[in-house]
Amino acid sequence: MDDHTTLRMMNEASLQQQQAVREQTFSPDDTKQLRRFSTWEVANFIFGVNQDTFRKRLMDQPELPQGTVEKSNGQRWFTIDEITRLRRGLKFKNTSLVPPRPRGRALRVGVANFKGGVGKTVVAQHLAHAAALDGYRVLVIDFDPQATLTHSMGLTAVSEEQTVWGIMCRDLCKEADRIVETYDDPEDCPYPASYELPEDVQSIGRQKFGDFILPTCWGRSIHIIPSCANAAFVEFASAQ
Repeated sequence: MDDHTTLRMMNEASLQQQQAVREQTFSPDDTKQLRRFSTWEVANFIFGVNQDTFRKRLMDQPELPQGTVEKSNGQRWFTIDEITRLRRGLKFKNTSLVPPRPRGRALRVGVANFKGGVGKTVVAQHLAHAAALDGYRVLVIDFDPQATLTHSMGLTAVSEEQTVWGIMCRDLCKEADRIVETYDDPEDCPYPASYELPEDVQSIGRQKFGDFILPTCWGRSIHIIPSCANAAFVEFASAQ
C-alpha cells in the first residue's frame, strides 16, 4: 500500500527531473538580471522631477551614483540599487525622496483567489515592483506550489528547506512543543514533541526566520521567501 514514503519518493524523482530539464534549458551564465533604468525614467517616472534638474543635481553631487554612461549618446543608465542610493542622497525643494515608513508593523497585502489563471501572480508581481520603485523595501512570500512568482524573481533552483515549506516545518516544531507544555505530564500528550519529529524536520526547525529570506534580481529592494512543490501537500490536506 502506498504511504507517505511513496509520495516522498515520487516528489524526489519529480524534483530530479525538473532539475535535469533546467540544466538542459537554462544556462547559469544567463541568470535573470533586472534591466537598468534611463535618466528619463528615473527623473520623470520614479522621482517625479524635471530631467534637467535631475542631471544638474548629479553634476553638483559627484559622490552620488552617476550610472553607466553610453559612449554613443551619453545616455545614463542606473541599477535599482543605484536608484535607492540616489533616493536617499537627493532632495528637491527640501523634500526627501524617501517614502514615509508606516508606524508599527509593516504593511501587509495578500493576493488570493479560489480560481486559477485569474492573474494572482501578475498582480502580486506588479504590486511588489511598484512598491520597490516607490522606494519601499519589499518582502514577497510565494505560497503558490507552481512557484511562478519565485521564478520571475530570478530564483530557479532553491532547496526546499529555504522555502515556505521550511517555515511550515519550523512552525510545526514550535507548535508541537507548545502543545506538550499544556499538559502537566508530557507523557499524557497524544502528540509528538519536536524532538520526536523526523530529523530533517528538526534541523529545519532550528533555523532562524532570516534563513528563509532570499535575495532576488531586484537587489536590496525586493527579497522573497520562495515556494516549492511540497506546498501543494498542504493545499490538499486543507481541502480534505
